[in-house]
Amino acid sequence: MNKVLYLHGFASSSESNKAKLFRKTIDKQKFNYQSITPDLPNNISDAFKLIENLIIDNKPRFIIGSSLGGFYSTYFAEKFNLKSILLNPAVLPANGMKIYLGENENYSTGERFEFTNQDVQVLKKFESKIKQISFPENHFVFLESGDEVLNYLDAVNYYCGSSINVFFGGNHSLEMFEDNMHQVIKILQS
Repeated sequence: MNKVLYLHGFASSSESNKAKLFRKTIDKQKFNYQSITPDLPNNISDAFKLIENLIIDNKPRFIIGSSLGGFYSTYFAEKFNLKSILLNPAVLPANGMKIYLGENENYSTGERFEFTNQDVQVLKKFESKIKQISFPENHFVFLESGDEVLNYLDAVNYYCGSSINVFFGGNHSLEMFEDNMHQVIKILQS
């Protein structure tokens, strides 16, 4: 059975709207895919370790990532030469994440946690390994121009040579995701 790993964004969980919609859609499909939607640790270093172990243990065919999960997906797709589907992905996020230094609350679980300078440094370490992508053909990118958190043009430039779908309007939560799940399914079937 093929496996697909879904990685949620910063301060989110496997119970986010997109993660639940993805799981529900995969479970309804009549093709041979199993979805893996872990709760990622809020600690960046721990998140990288968990994702790498999940990839080694499960050997997913695709990684899907939203926002910071898109950065994780890009890193691991490049490292393991996997295909990724990216939903408003964070592009080289370390500097932009500095606004979250200090105490934060997980949007999905309500858990409070500290985002630290060490987390930023870990992101910078992994960014340095993917300043440019090596396998643009492996990335399928979905963006909304109205994203209030990330500038979609950063992703358009970074993923140059990849399959990029820009939907005008919308927001960071990717309003178009549900209406375009058929495109995600088509990519998974390719």
